[in-house]
Amino acid sequence: MGVALAKFRGCDYMPLKLKKVLVDYGVAHSTLAGAVLQSTGRPMSKAAVSLLINWGYWPRNTTQEHVRAQIEAFLVKQGATAEELATIWEPSGEDDRDKPIKMPKGAHLRALDTRAPYQPRPAKSSSANAAPRPDFEPMEISMLSPAAKRHFKIFRDPFQDDVNSPDDVFLSEDQRYVLEAMLQTAKAGGITAVIGESGSGKTTLRKLLQHRVAREGQNIRLIFPHTLDKSKLSTGNICTAIIKDIEPDSTVRSSLESQARQVKDVLLRSSRAGFKHLLMIEEAHDLSIQTLKYLKRFHEIESDDGFGKVLSIVLIAQPEMRVKLDVARHPEAREFINRCEVATLSPLFDNLKGYIEHKLERVGVRADSVFAEDAYQAVKDRWTKVDPASRALKNNLYPLIVNNTVTRALNRAAELGVPIVSGDLVKEL
Repeated sequence: MGVALAKFRGCDYMPLKLKKVLVDYGVAHSTLAGAVLQSTGRPMSKAAVSLLINWGYWPRNTTQEHVRAQIEAFLVKQGATAEELATIWEPSGEDDRDKPIKMPKGAHLRALDTRAPYQPRPAKSSSANAAPRPDFEPMEISMLSPAAKRHFKIFRDPFQDDVNSPDDVFLSEDQRYVLEAMLQTAKAGGITAVIGESGSGKTTLRKLLQHRVAREGQNIRLIFPHTLDKSKLSTGNICTAIIKDIEPDSTVRSSLESQARQVKDVLLRSSRAGFKHLLMIEEAHDLSIQTLKYLKRFHEIESDDGFGKVLSIVLIAQPEMRVKLDVARHPEAREFINRCEVATLSPLFDNLKGYIEHKLERVGVRADSVFAEDAYQAVKDRWTKVDPASRALKNNLYPLIVNNTVTRALNRAAELGVPIVSGDLVKEL
């Protein structure tokens, strides 16, 4: 982001002259932070130092005189002259801002410039056949703290139990496409696998589909097998689900042959009444290959006139499903695999700002009152890495990850007493 465009609480980015002195002496923000004690006896954080240097924002729980004295004493130990110390608390002028900063000879650029892009080394494969993957350091799930709610005047956590109506759902163009693909599968009689990482919004889209079918009065009957362990979901379980979800009062026959005939009769009766049917299986990546093979048999049931299928199928799964849909690995299931369309849920990368704005607006908070412009890029950087195998950029910006990152950033800002989440604060998480 260009310097002239950066904003913090509506103010232009205007670093103190202290910043140039730190660069001249090769002092990283983290090093300075460890050398300055707050009134609580704890060192300043890197984020607090960055806010001071870049925006002139002083810590709330420590006097300016106390901070100034420690920083000046630290710089004297680094060899700073009285002439240099005389102006470090003045804001840089326009001329200073536009000049490129010259790094001292031998300085480690990565340590001095926190904006330097992350370039990981290729991961070593654990075996000859294993492809290295970009690993993201996990982040523990957090809830918005009472202190953060008070600090930012947020009366309901926007990221926990956040979907209570369709209006609470943020839909990117990618998500709209996947939702429409699910609906068209139900109408046209196809097979679709919706694949996404954990926390990518698959269950939310399934709920939206249910709501849309009910709201629009679609003549579509949704069928959900209730077996919790999908690895044990059998043909008999699917037969029972179809029969009971369409004709709840029917008694399921005992033999598998009788159940198969009963399923066909039930579907055809419902089809004659003008209904279409959609079998939806969540956690479908746990399905056995044998069950996938038999799903094709259900899908082959045709209407009385022989035109059109009476049962559509949507599988909702994590990325492991791609292995089971690889016909080279599982040629015995090729008839099902070759008929299965795949719809993939992509990360929020280009829609990150819109997503966060939507979530905060749903609880009556303007995003620009709590989130600085550079914080969005910092969140992207936190969850973006280079795939060592393909050298392509990979990111993990799915709703659950974004929710947790923003929550932790808001909690941290409240702890520091800063009025807004900045990019530097996000980098410290």
